[in-house]
Amino acid sequence: MGKDNLDEELMVEDESLSDLHTNSVYRTLRILESLSYNMGRTLEELAPITGLARPTLYRFLTILTRMGYVSKNKDNRYRLTPRLFTVAAHSIDDVELSRIVKPFMEDLSFETGETTILGIRDDDEMLHILKVESRYEARFYERIGKHSPIYCTVMGLVMLSGISEDELNIYLQKERLIPFTINTVTDPLELKKRVQKVREEGFAETISEYEQDIHSLGCPIYDHDGRVIASVSINWPLFREEPGKRDMCLEGLKKIAATASSLMGYKEAGIENSI
Repeated sequence: MGKDNLDEELMVEDESLSDLHTNSVYRTLRILESLSYNMGRTLEELAPITGLARPTLYRFLTILTRMGYVSKNKDNRYRLTPRLFTVAAHSIDDVELSRIVKPFMEDLSFETGETTILGIRDDDEMLHILKVESRYEARFYERIGKHSPIYCTVMGLVMLSGISEDELNIYLQKERLIPFTINTVTDPLELKKRVQKVREEGFAETISEYEQDIHSLGCPIYDHDGRVIASVSINWPLFREEPGKRDMCLEGLKKIAATASSLMGYKEAGIENSI
């Protein structure tokens, strides 16, 4: 990046900071924060608290109400709705889950020498939120924050196993199934069979389906409502395949998933904290 471009970016940043009180994002967050401490206030009461003119405040409150973050009762008093807390809860869950799972992923990576990854669904893609790398120089390379397809990755198949048949049909109708390797399953009916198999067996397995010459295993992590909220996987290159490795990795992965699910409040007969 040249000096002129850097100077321009700094100028924009300075202008944004100096103009903060007229910034839409700042005003929106200011309103939400004010409401959190002043629930049930009228427009007239909120205006001096937020420091916004009543017409401006009314415009923002109307938008937030339409989006479902704010409600207004018959007396024209405003409150935050549970939707805001739901959005925050998802973030808290992801952070808490990463904290819970990380030491177990580190143990499995140490025992096997291979890369373990924690992923969650982000719309119609998988998002990698935690990674413990292989100790080998030649490794399965992934980065935190990477997005990958759902239909042809081991973590994605796990996430698909946790949705209803109707939701799966909707996903398959709108998703374009592109082959990444010669082993990528692109037939919707075949993919549905694979998802059903994951449901029945409790884990997913792929070999050279998204990335060539990579063997991957994935298991679901459940929350207290029994929903699949994440997938934990282990991945290694095929040239390090050896007798008993798959079974050892799968056993360790299942223990991680069962323990994490239990710590997230999931209860099922036969599932106990086993680590």
